[in-house]
Amino acid sequence: MGPLQEAVGEINRLITAAREIGARVVYVVVEHGGGLDLPPYQARYARRGMTPEDTICHEGTWGAQRYAGVLPPEQGEPQLVKHGYDAFQISDLETTLRRWGVRTVVVTGVVTELCVRATAFSAFEKGFFAVVPRESTASLDPESARDALSSIEHWYGDVIGLDDLIRTWAMGAQSRSGVTA
Repeated sequence: MGPLQEAVGEINRLITAAREIGARVVYVVVEHGGGLDLPPYQARYARRGMTPEDTICHEGTWGAQRYAGVLPPEQGEPQLVKHGYDAFQISDLETTLRRWGVRTVVVTGVVTELCVRATAFSAFEKGFFAVVPRESTASLDPESARDALSSIEHWYGDVIGLDDLIRTWAMGAQSRSGVTA
């Protein structure tokens, strides 16, 4: 779990920077379980000799909760629950983003090759610009994560450094306020 925990500090930097410029923050957690998982997920568990209860994000367990090291949601920041890799399977996510007038989605999280890639792909397919700050993602399989980020960058969105994103946000905030540096 080390690489996943290491990304938390960078995710927190992203959350803090987003709040400072007034960007919307949405939390998404994942829950798996026998009554929640679709047949393809259940088939994959069976091929691996697992039961739905063997999943790390099993409903009702610590694995399905927001990781305690991540900054908690503030007032008005939704926390949504998904039951698969793609956060856009939650219909409330797209509805909420469109109601807010969001055009660009910054995707972060763990298991880069599954959840981050699936969400970036769906954001793109639903007409949102997808941005992935590479330091705000993590995986237990670094090679698969690199491949996923390369795929995202090639097909679905922009993969950038977190410092570059924060700097861009700061410049945008300055230009809106008339401040020059």
